[in-house]
Amino acid sequence: MSKTEFLIGRSGLDLQGDFYPDDLPSDWRFDYYSALFKALSLPIDTDEDLDQIFEDIEETGEEFELVLSIEHAQLTNVERLTALLSTVVDYQQYFTLFCKVDEAPKKSVMELLKGYQICFQSSKPLKLDMQEKNTMGKVLTFNRMPVLYSSTAWSEKQIRAYLEEVASINTKTIFIGRFAESDTLNKIRIIAELLGY
Repeated sequence: MSKTEFLIGRSGLDLQGDFYPDDLPSDWRFDYYSALFKALSLPIDTDEDLDQIFEDIEETGEEFELVLSIEHAQLTNVERLTALLSTVVDYQQYFTLFCKVDEAPKKSVMELLKGYQICFQSSKPLKLDMQEKNTMGKVLTFNRMPVLYSSTAWSEKQIRAYLEEVASINTKTIFIGRFAESDTLNKIRIIAELLGY
């Protein structure tokens, strides 16, 4: 059985409490965050400076996975999706597009997404020409790396059970805790390391 590597992160750079030093300029938040965590999810139409984030990822050369999330309404509107993708098309190799869906996207949408790293999370198989894995009651459909996106807060016991089940995917897996703060992300990372992932 091959080993699963978890790239753990959260949705957004707005961590609470004293995570960032008081005197840290706001445009340095990504550098500070990415030194500690290996994944981050942002909406594709984020207010963050994506050009700067892409440059930082390119310059460091370290493993970091940026997940750009798309709302279902954005995914189903080809014109709107084309406009959104036009802002990031030059950086395709630096991010994974992610969307929660109820059904497989239309052929025209999939044609538009050709060449992108993609992961869909759904409650049922999508039967696309991509890898598909069932875990934790979700179906992950992806062409490079699965993204497991959760809005749930867990106890340590639940984190362990979650990681053990997801490890059956046998690949690198991006884990995004939507509302996770730094202490939760650190706890997940430590439990993953203790379990040998």
